[in-house]
Amino acid sequence: MKKPIILTSGTAALMYILLSSFALAADSTLAVTGNVIASSCDVDIGSVNQKIKIGTFSGKDFPSVGSTSAFKAMNINLSNCYEKLKTIQVTFSGTSDADNPALLALTSSGSGNTLATGVGVELLDSSGKTIPFDKVSPQTFDLDAGDNTLSFLLRYKSTRYPVTAGEASAVMYFDLTYQ
Repeated sequence: MKKPIILTSGTAALMYILLSSFALAADSTLAVTGNVIASSCDVDIGSVNQKIKIGTFSGKDFPSVGSTSAFKAMNINLSNCYEKLKTIQVTFSGTSDADNPALLALTSSGSGNTLATGVGVELLDSSGKTIPFDKVSPQTFDLDAGDNTLSFLLRYKSTRYPVTAGEASAVMYFDLTYQ
């Protein structure tokens, strides 16, 4: 025999509260949005699209293999560096010179001028140590919060004798890794 369920006003009120709380929970939505960005520095646009004129030299300025021109400064300027960044690594790449792979090969700028021969572009750190291109070991610099300048030197270096006259342009790339 089935027993009837008898609802009193207290039981009905309790069931209403229980059932309505389940209904309200199913109807609620909470959306969470946001972004997580990499901590970095801003690379000043002048550092990205630099055109550095090393200078004009005669073939006679390179009397033997290994002769060099005067230095020309090259800087990579960083701003708004995140305060918790400690170091930055810089890796340089480009087409290596066939005679001396530590140097950057000369390439035509598309102007139709004859290309100089017997020289490449040497990249050096601020203390004068050669930085080879396309090497796995990057240059590491300490970073300060805010603005930083990474300083380098460029010069021509003879790879063959005699050096012949012509356009002496090259293209170099750099990659930055923050830590």
